[in-house]
Amino acid sequence: MKQLIFIYILIIVFAPFASSQQLLVELSDDAILVGEPTTLKFTVKAKDQDSIRFRAKLNEIEARSVNQNGGLSSDILPLEIIYPFVDTFIFNGATKKWRGEYVVTSWEPGIFVIPGATILINDSSFRFKDITLECTLTAKDTTMDLYEIRENYAQIPEKSFSFTEFISDNWWWLTLIIVGILIFILIKRRKNRAIDDYLEEIRPLSLKERTILAIESLDKEEMWAKGKLKEHFIELSYILRSYLTSRYSISLLDKTTYEIKLLLTKKGLNAETVDVIARILSQSDMVKFAKSEPDAIAILRQSTLAKQIIAETSPLDFDNVD
Repeated sequence: MKQLIFIYILIIVFAPFASSQQLLVELSDDAILVGEPTTLKFTVKAKDQDSIRFRAKLNEIEARSVNQNGGLSSDILPLEIIYPFVDTFIFNGATKKWRGEYVVTSWEPGIFVIPGATILINDSSFRFKDITLECTLTAKDTTMDLYEIRENYAQIPEKSFSFTEFISDNWWWLTLIIVGILIFILIKRRKNRAIDDYLEEIRPLSLKERTILAIESLDKEEMWAKGKLKEHFIELSYILRSYLTSRYSISLLDKTTYEIKLLLTKKGLNAETVDVIARILSQSDMVKFAKSEPDAIAILRQSTLAKQIIAETSPLDFDNVD
C-alpha cells in the first residue's frame, strides 16, 4: 500500500515536468512537384524560463528515400534549402512557443523520410519525429479514361502505285498547286501578324503582366554580375511592394516587412502567401543592410517566388477566353 502511495505522489509531482515541453514538426505541403517549395516547420511549447537552442543547417537537409517495398533505402538524398532558416518566440504568460522554419525542395522525384531534427532544451537533447515528403515530376491526371485500342488492317491492292510515274505525268499542275498553297500561307501569316500586332498595341497590359514583365526585365540586366547586387534587390523589393500597393489599395512602399505582414493578413491573404512575401522582402533587407551575397541561382529563385506570388494573388483574366 505504501508503495502505491509513493508511486502516486511521484506521478503528481513529475507529471507537469514530463509535459512541460511539446515538440511538433509539419510540412506546409507534403506532396509537391520537383523544384516546388514547401515549408518545414518546427514548433516547441515550453515554459517561459526554459532555454531553447537549435542548430540550423545552411544548404541542405539529408533525407532517406523509400523503396518500392516501403522500406527505407540506404541512399541519402539531400533536400535543398532554398531560403535561410528563420525562427521566432511567442510569449504567453508563463509559457512560450518557439517556431523555426526552412523552405526546402527536392530536385529528384520519390518519397522521402526527413529524419527528426535535434533541439536542446535546458541542456537536454530532444528529437522531433520523422516526417515524410512525396515529390513527383508531374501532377497525376485522374480525369482521363483509358480505352481499349482496336487495330484494323486494310488490304493492299494487287496493283502497285508508282509515285515517280505520278509525278512525271502530273508535274505541271502539282507545281501550280504547291506555289498557290505557299502564296496563300504567306499572305495568311502576314495578315495574322498584322492583326496580332494591332491587338497587342491597343490592349493595355494588366497589373499582373506589367509586374511580371518588370521582374523579367530586371533579371535580364544581371545587375549582380556588374557589382550592383544591392541595387538589384532594392528594385525587386520596390516592384513587389508597388504591385501589392496597387493590388490591395494600401500604401506599402514606406512600410517595414513586419508592418506589411500585418496589413496583408488584415486584407485576408492566407498565412503561407504572406510568409513567402515576407521572406522575399527579408532577403532584400539582408542584402541591403546585412551585406548578404547570395549566388545567381538564389537570386533568380527570389524572382521566381515573386512571380509566383503575383500569379497567385492576381484576379482571373478573361480577356483572352473565347
